[in-house]
Amino acid sequence: MFRGYDELTMDAKGRIGLPTRYHERVQSECQGKFVLTVDLREPCLVLYPLTEWAAIESRFNALPGANPAIAMLKRRILGYATEINLDSAGRFLVSPELHQFAHLDKSVVLTGQGKKCEIWHKAPWDALQAQILAADFSSAELAQAIDTLAL
Repeated sequence: MFRGYDELTMDAKGRIGLPTRYHERVQSECQGKFVLTVDLREPCLVLYPLTEWAAIESRFNALPGANPAIAMLKRRILGYATEINLDSAGRFLVSPELHQFAHLDKSVVLTGQGKKCEIWHKAPWDALQAQILAADFSSAELAQAIDTLAL
């Protein structure tokens, strides 16, 4: 559902406009309803269509709650999960807590990741891209993944 890279502007109220190329698709697939939460490994936010999020939440709920590591995951991912709706202009509001977690400012990046989008502060995104450009893609694990994807 989501592909590509967009540099966006977050307004003074904390709203970000979803690129117009997604509007029709998200209205038909999830009626403009999303869940926005934090990423587990990176300082970014993750935007899931509500239909995708329902399956993720179901898998979380099936995990054993007595396990301390799983409880930590739930607190992190589910604790920050916020249901949001696109407004009539195709914008969504980022809560102050999520805004703070990802250190967002006026300049943000939205990058499609298939069934979800990531939302980054532009400076950490640019730093990550520099790391990727300098990465050694010759490791056996990456070489296998690249071969599997037929890139």
